[in-house]
Amino acid sequence: MNILIIYNVESESGESIAQKAAQILCCDGVSTSIQKFCKSSEPSIPKNTDIIIVIGGDGTILKVAKSATELDCPILGINAGNLGYLASVKRENLEIIKRVLSEDYCVEERCMIRAEKYTDGRCVDSCDCLNDAVISKDMMSNVINIKLTIGNDTMLYRADGIIAATPTGSTAYSLSAGGPVVDPQMNCVVLTPVCPHTLVARSLVVNGNTPIKISVSGAKETEINLMCDGRKGFSLSEKDTVNISISENFAKFIKLNDVSVYKVLSEKTDSY
Repeated sequence: MNILIIYNVESESGESIAQKAAQILCCDGVSTSIQKFCKSSEPSIPKNTDIIIVIGGDGTILKVAKSATELDCPILGINAGNLGYLASVKRENLEIIKRVLSEDYCVEERCMIRAEKYTDGRCVDSCDCLNDAVISKDMMSNVINIKLTIGNDTMLYRADGIIAATPTGSTAYSLSAGGPVVDPQMNCVVLTPVCPHTLVARSLVVNGNTPIKISVSGAKETEINLMCDGRKGFSLSEKDTVNISISENFAKFIKLNDVSVYKVLSEKTDSY
């Protein structure tokens, strides 16, 4: 079994947790390696990796998970950040990771969404998102006009932007913008307007099989961008359309216990 341990160099305790994890997993037939990770870089995952253990906050786990998806490799998150919705192991309970050696765990698949930018009817850019795809204006601009088409129905918004989130991403930016918490096992897209200029504007939970299209417009000097998981971005113009759909790729997370997202949310709420 080949286990890759990745830790965030910005975490004060990341290296010491990584070293301790490697000691816990040290046994015959198991090869462990430790890799430093910086959010501005991409993780380097060997093709023969069987399991990835990620030490850091949700941002670190999120980025490594997307890279692991390309190799169909499951990851186990150890929380070394603040909230840690994606981490199933607390640093105080590190011994539990021994269970991966006996394969005493389950793998939970999380759906991803694909955001595609179309210009003049042609797809020119695309990105898979584990958390969300966000369309937003630059900070100093006026509100933008958003045309949202779900299936055959169209809605119009004036807002600072709109979030298309996965169930996993429902506890991230979408939640901060007033969106619902969605069970991570669901196959759906959560659409949440950002600071809408209306008294009535709610998040929409859309079946993952329903086509979603978004087009935007704004004042002449307004810059509008599409951001995927807070990183990769595309600029948008009035002639562009963004198509949102469920990706064919899934992120795989190792679960060592039966703690639900609702229990985690309750614990995080109580701690703040």
